[in-house]
Amino acid sequence: MMFKGIAGVLIPILLIALVGAGFWGYQENQEKNSILIKAENQYQRAFHDLNYHIDSLHDEIGKALVVNSRRQLSPSLANVWRLSYAAQNDVGQLPLTLMPFNKTEEFLAKIADFSYRVAVRDLDKDPLTDKEYKTLKSLYEHSKDIQHELDQVQTKILQNQLRWMDVEIALAQQDKKADNTIIDGFKTIEKKVQEYPEIDWGPEMTKLEKKEKEKGKNLRGSLITSDQAKQNALRFLGLSVNDQDIRVEPSGKGSNYQVYSVHIEKDPQINLDLTKVGGYVVWMIKNRPVNESRLTTQQALAKAKQFLQKHNYQSMVPIGIDDFDNTNIFTFAYQQNGVIVYPDVVQVKVALDNGEVIGFQSAEYIFNHKERKLPTAKVTKEVARQKVNPNLKILSTRQTLINNTNGDEVLTYEFTTLFDKNHYKIYINALTGEEELVEKMKDGDFLKK
Repeated sequence: MMFKGIAGVLIPILLIALVGAGFWGYQENQEKNSILIKAENQYQRAFHDLNYHIDSLHDEIGKALVVNSRRQLSPSLANVWRLSYAAQNDVGQLPLTLMPFNKTEEFLAKIADFSYRVAVRDLDKDPLTDKEYKTLKSLYEHSKDIQHELDQVQTKILQNQLRWMDVEIALAQQDKKADNTIIDGFKTIEKKVQEYPEIDWGPEMTKLEKKEKEKGKNLRGSLITSDQAKQNALRFLGLSVNDQDIRVEPSGKGSNYQVYSVHIEKDPQINLDLTKVGGYVVWMIKNRPVNESRLTTQQALAKAKQFLQKHNYQSMVPIGIDDFDNTNIFTFAYQQNGVIVYPDVVQVKVALDNGEVIGFQSAEYIFNHKERKLPTAKVTKEVARQKVNPNLKILSTRQTLINNTNGDEVLTYEFTTLFDKNHYKIYINALTGEEELVEKMKDGDFLKK
C-alpha cells in the first residue's frame, strides 16, 4: 500500500519531468534551427547581392567606355568605385575566410581605387589617357569573366538546392578535402583572376602597390622557427596541448610577408597565422558556435579591452563595432597624444555567451605601428569646420591620422556629420585646410551605449 502511494505520487512527477525535458529539448532544437536558418539566409542574401553588384559593375564599366563627356564619365566611374566596394563587402559576408580568395578581393579593391582616382580629378584639364582607356577595357573583360562564373555558381545552387552552411562546415574541416560545388566555383574565380595579364593601373596605383609590397619590411625582430611559432601561439592562447594536436605549416608564398599557419586540432579547433619575422600573431579564429547572448555590449567591450592589455596592446581606443551571430566584433585604433591613428588598428571578436575572445586580427597594427612625430596643426578646428559642407549637421569632431588616397599619412580633423538620415565622416587636412576624404558610415562605425 505504501509503495502504491509513493508510486502514485512519483509517476506523475516523472511524467511531468519527461514531458518538460522533451519540450526543453524540442525548444533548444528549434532555437538552433532558427540560428542556422538565419545564418543561411544571411549568406544567401550576401551571395545574391554579390551577383547583383558584379553584374552592375560590368555594365557600369561598359558605360564608362562608351560615354564621351566628362559630365557623364565622372558619375559613371564613381558608380564603378561604389559597386566595387559593395562587392568587396558582399564577399566579406560569405563564409570564405578559410579559403584563398585574396586575389579576387585585391582585384576588386584595385578597380575601386583606379576608378575613384580618375573620377575625382578634373577630366576637362586631365582627360582619360589611352593607357587608362585600355585599362578600362581590360577591367570590362575581366569583370565579364567573374560575372559568368558567379552566374554558373548561382545556377548550380538553385538546381541542386545547395546550402551555404555546408560551405562553412567543409572549410572548417581542414583535415579533409573540401568537396563542395560552391567552393569549387569560387576557386575557379580565384584561379582566373590569378591568371589575368598584368594591368597598367597608372603611376599613383603603382606607388600604392609598392608601399603595400614593402609593408612586410617594417616588421621588427628576428626569424623564428616553426617550433617557436608553436610556442608563441600557445602562449598567446594561454594553452598547453599535446604536440600531436598541433600542426604548423609555412605559408604566405606570393604574398607580401611570410607566415606560419598554426592549427590546433582540439574542440573547438583554433587557427592562427604568425609572422616568420618577429613571431607576431596576424589573426586568430576559434571555431565554436555561440548560441546565445548573455553579455551586454559594454561587458563584451570590457573583455576585449582586457584581452588587448593582456597582450600588450597599449593606448588602444574603441572606434567601431559589428554585431554578428551572438558576437561583438570591436575595432580599436592606437591613440597618440590625443590623435586617433587609423593606420594602427586591431579587431577583437567576443562571444556574447561567456565573454571569450574567439577572433583577433592585427595585420594593420603589426605593419604600421610606430611612435610617430606628429605634426602640429596649422589650421584651427574652427577654420576646418568652415570647410565642411554647410548642409551637413556636425555631430562630433576629433583629430585623426589617416591614409589619404595616395597612401600618405596626413593629420586631419574628422567631422562626424548627418545628412538625410545618413552619417558621413568628413576629413579636413589639419595642415592645409583641404578636404582629404569623405566616407559614408556604416552601422559598425558606431559604438552602441
